[in-house]
Amino acid sequence: MSALLFALVALACLPMLKMITSHGGNVQSSQRLSLIPASRQALSYLLNNPYSLSAAVTVGLAFAVIQITNLLLPGFVTRSLAGDSGLFGLLEMTAAVAGMLALAVVGMPSIAERLRNLTPTILIAAGASLILFALATSPAVAVVLYCVAGMLWNAARAAANGHLLTVVDTTMIGRVQAFTTLLTSGFGLAIYLLPTMVPASEATLYMVCGFAIAVCVAGLSLWSKAQEPR
Repeated sequence: MSALLFALVALACLPMLKMITSHGGNVQSSQRLSLIPASRQALSYLLNNPYSLSAAVTVGLAFAVIQITNLLLPGFVTRSLAGDSGLFGLLEMTAAVAGMLALAVVGMPSIAERLRNLTPTILIAAGASLILFALATSPAVAVVLYCVAGMLWNAARAAANGHLLTVVDTTMIGRVQAFTTLLTSGFGLAIYLLPTMVPASEATLYMVCGFAIAVCVAGLSLWSKAQEPR
């Protein structure tokens, strides 16, 4: 019933989308490329700009955190927390609400300025939150940890996307974002195959992925700083 209701809402939105896009019909846009050619140009640009390449990969890692949680949460709730769909919904709701509040807070100019160069730190903390969440055995503790994790995940994703906009040339930002879409899809492919390729519990996979993300971000940050003088 929920799926049917959402489908009806989506169909009802289609006429409104047509009304919105019709207002831009007379706007002259620059030459548009499909996803693959645009991504090729972006890759060539990024290979010559290591700092921008680091920012693009960071965006992919930020989305990887969200993909991992969405994939493993149902099995984790069932096997590690002995919960049901009610607990699953509660976890998702608290993480979503906390994430929105976190975005509202970090969007304040004074706080955003302080967090300006802390994107790697926030993303490492987001990866570490997966490890802490994997250790939870009580539903109440899991809700609290997932709430904190939701704030870190949303802040990390916003920071990574914002950082990308500051280091990439404005003429290339569209192509670079197209490339990050492919990069995110590549991370997603590997992540969604993970439970099949690695026969381990969801808690173990949470810890392994969280540790891997933290190590990748730390290594990427050190590499980009080493390239900065060049």
